[in-house]
Amino acid sequence: MRIKIAMALMSVIFMVVIAIITNLFHLLPGSDEAVIVEFMSTISLFGSVLFLLEARKELPGWYLAFPFCISLFLLVIVSFWEVSGGELLSGYRYLVTPLVITLLALLSPFSLLVFLSLHGHPYSMKAYLAVSSIASIISIFSLLFAVWEISSRHPQEASFSDGLIAIYFLYWLVVMPVMGSSFLLRAIK
Repeated sequence: MRIKIAMALMSVIFMVVIAIITNLFHLLPGSDEAVIVEFMSTISLFGSVLFLLEARKELPGWYLAFPFCISLFLLVIVSFWEVSGGELLSGYRYLVTPLVITLLALLSPFSLLVFLSLHGHPYSMKAYLAVSSIASIISIFSLLFAVWEISSRHPQEASFSDGLIAIYFLYWLVVMPVMGSSFLLRAIK
């Protein structure tokens, strides 16, 4: 039962873009994107720690969930840095956005590992593994494309190509909610 609760909590981070878009329409009272990311990643971190604690009792491959937990921990730290880092790390604030984008993009491949850790569990995991594999391919492709584009442009250019923006819209608006839904469906079953 606790593994199911943990899976539901772990799904929260995948809905972060939907929460940010909701906030842009001022449907959430007075919060900015960094606070939303920090709050949602903290909830998911709590869920992943609970998952690790419970899974080590039941699942032989429980350790496969460590990368997911570590990425959420780093996301919480980076989000906290953005929200309250202020003067302490002001010279390095330009690193925050690329770190958040990278950590969010790595969640899909790390989710694949979480579902692999559940593979021996009584429920069929083939659909979850297929969804997370496709999401991982899109995620890794978008990261490689972003790195290639950033490294090939001049430092003075601040814009991104339409292709990169389209890939990230696909990832954040479709793939991440589908991954979050996969965690929720797995928690319900």
